[in-house]
Amino acid sequence: MEKKLVRILETICGAFLVAMVALLFAQVGTRYILQGSLLWAGEIAVWFFVWITYLGAVILYINKKHIIVDILTTFLPEKVNKTIEMISSVIILIFLLIVFKESIPVVISYSKQTATSIALSKKYLFSSLTVSTGLMILYTIYSFIRKLRRR
Repeated sequence: MEKKLVRILETICGAFLVAMVALLFAQVGTRYILQGSLLWAGEIAVWFFVWITYLGAVILYINKKHIIVDILTTFLPEKVNKTIEMISSVIILIFLLIVFKESIPVVISYSKQTATSIALSKKYLFSSLTVSTGLMILYTIYSFIRKLRRR
């Protein structure tokens, strides 16, 4: 399941990256070749960058590629490490739930505002945090249940 989700997220991030690069090239091209400007292109490119960052964080989380401090756990027995891993999963889940809960009012407050250069609600930008933490919460619960079943 993880591989499928990671593949989907990587595809979305790749599409956003291609769109971001295309928009920036179009913006530069219109500015220097056509002496015009695509004001909205730069802003949407930034939105794509934000989404890539948050979805990329989910990919790293699922693949366990975030930075960890494992100095202590390398010297402890495996049984103790499994207990520490379960406790850290609960702590991570609590943190993610807090971030998720606190991101919802932000999305709601920005839903009434539109982007500077186009008539697009800013909720689409700020919901990136809510979506990414939601995905991490679901994965943490899924991973925690799998670890419990292995015990």
